Amino acid sequence: MKRSILILFSALFWISCSDDDKAIDVVTEEIEYGAVVRTLQFNNAEFNVNDPDSMFSVDVEVQDEQDGDLLEAVDLFVSFKDNTPAGGDFSTGEAALGTLAPDEFTTGANGFPSTTLNYSQAALAEAVGVSLANVACSDQFLVRARIRLTDGRSFTTGTASSIILAYETFFSSPYCYTINVVEPIDEELFTGNYIMTSVVDGPLGPTFNEIDQLVEVTKAPHSNTVRQVRLKHVLSHPTNEQPRIYEFSIVCDQVVFRKNQLSSVIGQCTFSSSSPILLGPDTENAPANILDDSVFEVWFVEGYLGFDGRCGFGTVPSRIRFTKQ
Repeated sequence: MKRSILILFSALFWISCSDDDKAIDVVTEEIEYGAVVRTLQFNNAEFNVNDPDSMFSVDVEVQDEQDGDLLEAVDLFVSFKDNTPAGGDFSTGEAALGTLAPDEFTTGANGFPSTTLNYSQAALAEAVGVSLANVACSDQFLVRARIRLTDGRSFTTGTASSIILAYETFFSSPYCYTINVVEPIDEELFTGNYIMTSVVDGPLGPTFNEIDQLVEVTKAPHSNTVRQVRLKHVLSHPTNEQPRIYEFSIVCDQVVFRKNQLSSVIGQCTFSSSSPILLGPDTENAPANILDDSVFEVWFVEGYLGFDGRCGFGTVPSRIRFTKQ
């Protein structure tokens, strides 16, 4: 069934859903119909620092209130973030990566314009004017999308509510993909059964319901270094919400929490119409020892990008620890 109603709030707030993220056919006077570049699946999410030809690949589709008929173009931009500036900071501003016209999309399984974004590490480095010799493990490329409609409107980062931006929701439209530069690791590392404990609680106490319980950490299908764990945020509905997939990456000697991960579909604190908060990476990442995965931590913040509902607590650091069993 087509989901032709795409909702962006002018105040960037979301009407709470009933039992899942797909109950989007809600109309109020506050709603402005918009457009999203929906993430369907990642085919490969990160770059191998030793392979200039390694690819970033993601399947996307464009949705608007007329099932894609309003699409004029999708503009793509790329920037480079140098996280290893000891030999000089080679970070860049945005460079144009190209524009996708409507005829460059095909009609996907859901009936919307669809395509696959494929970019090699070498191609993105060339686009921003950075030598591959200056790209190191833990650096990042950022690919941003801007969708333009035939009525003159456009949508990109900063124009959507948290439930639109977040992964593992119906929309999954962050408008910006962060590509970590990594070194491959053994696929068995940082996987298995762990006891998860809270090292630093969030604004409402321990962030997840599974604190002090056994959880399973698995390798993500789209990357050698990405790990997944299914957890329920403390605000999750006890019966109507299933555990969400939360992701983190083993990036060189660091554990990097993924951006734009949703807390719960329930509004933060009020359990009503406030916007659910996002979880994202802290300004400092937890250390990782690729020779010993018996104990490691994951550091993140609640209120990432400021989507903290109506609590007023702002961005709060949280830390959890995994101890292998």
